[in-house]
Amino acid sequence: MGSGYSGMYHGTHGSSQRYASSYKVCKDMKKYDISRGICSEKDVYIKNPTAKNIKSMINGNYIGNKNTNGIFVYAITTKGDIIVGKRNGNGKDGLATPHPTLIGGKNPKVKMAGMLEIAGGKIKSFNNESGHFKPNKKSMPTAKKIFEELGKNLFHKKYNWGVKNELNKYMGLHAR
Repeated sequence: MGSGYSGMYHGTHGSSQRYASSYKVCKDMKKYDISRGICSEKDVYIKNPTAKNIKSMINGNYIGNKNTNGIFVYAITTKGDIIVGKRNGNGKDGLATPHPTLIGGKNPKVKMAGMLEIAGGKIKSFNNESGHFKPNKKSMPTAKKIFEELGKNLFHKKYNWGVKNELNKYMGLHAR
């Protein structure tokens, strides 16, 4: 898939949503997405063409392949599937592809969303930096459990999650 990161990511602006088992797109972001053509007036989001279930990336040799490196957006669906994709301008006609487009469709909901770092084909870190869903950091243990169900062999030897890891240092972020 190549690098999923280009340019600085601004992530979660302001506070997160109240802790919940799932999160909807914040109203202010939905209005903005409607104005950009990413979401319709009927609350239907476009689908990010690079979005893939992380399990298909493992089977397709993206994760586990030492040549895969980059920072990607991810979302964990309400069913527990981890969807990963590239972020900037990969939509039809160069439209932006923020977190809700990983799932697409009407009123997408997630258990967690943020940024995922893959180094040498291994998961190195992830966080809760999604300006659209603004998931609460109290949901990070749920995300950690879902990621770790993939198997320890898919994690970088310097694997770190959530607070003050290399991804966050690189991006100037921290779990909020």
